[in-house]
Amino acid sequence: MRELADHILDLAENSIRAGAKNLRIGLVEDEAAGTLTLEVADDGRGMTEEQAKNAAKPFVTTKTVGSVGLGLSLMRQTAEQSGGRLEIESSPGGGTVVRAIMIKDHIDRPPVGDLNATLMAIIGANPTLGMDVRIAMDGEDERFTAAR
Repeated sequence: MRELADHILDLAENSIRAGAKNLRIGLVEDEAAGTLTLEVADDGRGMTEEQAKNAAKPFVTTKTVGSVGLGLSLMRQTAEQSGGRLEIESSPGGGTVVRAIMIKDHIDRPPVGDLNATLMAIIGANPTLGMDVRIAMDGEDERFTAAR
């Protein structure tokens, strides 16, 4: 995936397939720490501790049709090549939080990409999905809520 917006779209699609009715999406800079954190949290069916531990391994998937399970492993690769890490918090019935923490100015951190188009694609394809979005970058802090 060439842009962080691509990762956001992939993570949102995973959440929706897991039965999420609400998403929280964040892309937040921490100037003091020099980091950029991408986070997607959902209220979907969640994963067991074992599933969450293995979720970012290549070709691991809980889907039964049409996918090879590379999205989270690519997100982990992006985070790590950008000097950071991937965190996954999940519990059965309790939803999932995927957080990629990257060095903001790392030479290998991909560009953000077209967030507007990505968010419009998610909303357009899922009009009943509730979404809270926070983009805090470049000295600005923007929030957007799409209520169901």
